[in-house]
Amino acid sequence: MKMIQENTLKLKEQKQSDIARWKNDTELYEDWNERTAILGSYVQPSAKVIEFGAGNMCLKSILPSSCEYTPSDIVKRSENTIVCDLNQPIAFDLSKYDTAVFSGVLEYVYDIDTVFKQIEPHVPHVILSYACSDVCNHNRLVHGWLSDYTKEEIRAIFSKYNYSVLNEQEWRQQTIFELRKK
Repeated sequence: MKMIQENTLKLKEQKQSDIARWKNDTELYEDWNERTAILGSYVQPSAKVIEFGAGNMCLKSILPSSCEYTPSDIVKRSENTIVCDLNQPIAFDLSKYDTAVFSGVLEYVYDIDTVFKQIEPHVPHVILSYACSDVCNHNRLVHGWLSDYTKEEIRAIFSKYNYSVLNEQEWRQQTIFELRKK
């Protein structure tokens, strides 16, 4: 546990992502599929979906068959996966998508504001989970989490980029938000 905390502190200091961790498929837990199912329930039929932090790509099997699905992750997990480190600029065309799903990934992003700045001009519907620091009592360093936003702070980011919260629910000390451009 101490080693994980030290690694997280080092990553935070260097503003780096933990690519080595996410190359290891054993870091993808099957019980996260429950969260993914909740997120997927907010996706509309015929949506063009980009999933950030796609992991095992469980979302694809949950979506209505009329949806178009593109997985994105920090490592290439399939032939179709777009490699994207959210701690770096997003370097692919977001205008192809009308829905972005962030499933358990934003805790590993230093600056969520910058992520929203990049998606806001293109993606009107966003569905995400986040372990807000004032709701979740887990040791953030042990989990490797790189950001510490409160619920109020993350809602302020949504508002800054003209997203309204349509739905909000709790799942295991994580808040799931469904957002739509105003």
